[in-house]
Amino acid sequence: SILIKVIMPGVYTFNAGSVVLQPFADVIGLSVDKLNFVGCMALSIPFALIYSRGLGKASERTRQIYPLIIGLGYCWFCFGSATKHVLFNCLGSYALMYIAPAKHIHWLVFIFSMFYLTWVHFYRWMYIDVYTIDITGPIMITVQKMTTLAFSIHDGVVKKEEELTPLQKREAIKRVPGLIPYLSYIFHFQSILTGPLSFYTDYIHFINGTHVPTDAKGKIPDATSEAITKMVKACFFMLGVAFVEPHFPPTILDRTDLNPVVWIVLFWFCFVLQRFPYYFAWYFADGIYNLSGYGFSGFDEKTGEAKWELATNVFAWKVETAQSFKETLDAWNVGTMGWFRRVAFDRAPKKYRTISVYLLSAWWHGIFMGYYLTFAGGAIFTLAGKGFRRSFRWRFLSSPSLKFFYDIVTFIGTKLVLAYVAYPFVTLHWGPSIAMYKRVYFAGHILALFCAAALPVILPPPKEDKKQNGEAKDENQNAKKIE
Repeated sequence: SILIKVIMPGVYTFNAGSVVLQPFADVIGLSVDKLNFVGCMALSIPFALIYSRGLGKASERTRQIYPLIIGLGYCWFCFGSATKHVLFNCLGSYALMYIAPAKHIHWLVFIFSMFYLTWVHFYRWMYIDVYTIDITGPIMITVQKMTTLAFSIHDGVVKKEEELTPLQKREAIKRVPGLIPYLSYIFHFQSILTGPLSFYTDYIHFINGTHVPTDAKGKIPDATSEAITKMVKACFFMLGVAFVEPHFPPTILDRTDLNPVVWIVLFWFCFVLQRFPYYFAWYFADGIYNLSGYGFSGFDEKTGEAKWELATNVFAWKVETAQSFKETLDAWNVGTMGWFRRVAFDRAPKKYRTISVYLLSAWWHGIFMGYYLTFAGGAIFTLAGKGFRRSFRWRFLSSPSLKFFYDIVTFIGTKLVLAYVAYPFVTLHWGPSIAMYKRVYFAGHILALFCAAALPVILPPPKEDKKQNGEAKDENQNAKKIE
């Protein structure tokens, strides 16, 4: 029995991180896995400054190894021996890049890395009862990197230039990179814990010192002020996570003593707070990228100022003020949406593009039924949003007051839809998710199906609707989110 305990997977398989900070965690009432995580993020500030200020003229190999060692150190400190899963997955994928035929390299790496991730998700589902920050996060991030790299190699080696989209041309790679730059790309400390996804060609330009061009004055733009702004935002959301979110857990929605209006407002507010941890992590990571000198995304056409949005994974204000489900998705988890585009949307037959993105999203997140309920609902509401817009929007453009009314209705509707769809994602399980939907009589799903299927028939859009409302451009706009 002792032998079985040693060799069988358990909690330690996913989180065997350091407990050196356990006494401090006990004092402040925070779990040690979260304290380790926040501590590593805080350490990234001086490490990023050393990289940008001290290693700017260092050798290319030094600039590769420095972020690699720190990233591996973070993994070992936070997850201990569970780091082996990330190493096995990335080294196995690297071996496939070398031995697999270039014609099939992208799909072989995709299948291997995704099934390894699924295996880890499965055992985590079996052994983990309480949410912790564990190794599945870094595996999910590195799977994005490995698969996009494999697709870039396939595009660069197999496809002709005229067969590639402009984005695929920019990211195409002619040969498998060396082991050290590959590992540096996979494990660099700026993104190994939280993401967002960076693309290999951008990362190598960053390593080579060619990432940021000079401005109109002949100077290299500095991202320090932009990084500070993002970290201030991150601190605001961290305070919300620490002092507000604990008072409004999703379980508060089980109350039956509230009138419907108060319950609906509470429903919306609870799920605003559920997004705060993501806002904190992603804005902080974006700031670390910028402090390192990475993230340049061009110059503003009007002001000429440098923009630093290449590593931006969320636009919180846009998410919270969006007037459609699509606008919300455009501003949320931007790096992952870019990954979906490269490995699913651009590769699938046109009529299956939307569903392929949602299926991949559910698969990548894990095997909890809540994920599948959320992303199935997301696909339905995406189609419903298109149907609603086509049938209604053009009818409200004749006057500013009508347009304002339309904007208010779609704003409120979008906030409620977002909370409604996200509920299973947060609760994770089938039982509580279905119980909540039963409580509201599946009203969201019924309205969504009505808007997607029946509304365009009852209130048909004008023939020129596709041109007038830009529906013909919807898929292209979906595809250009991260370009």
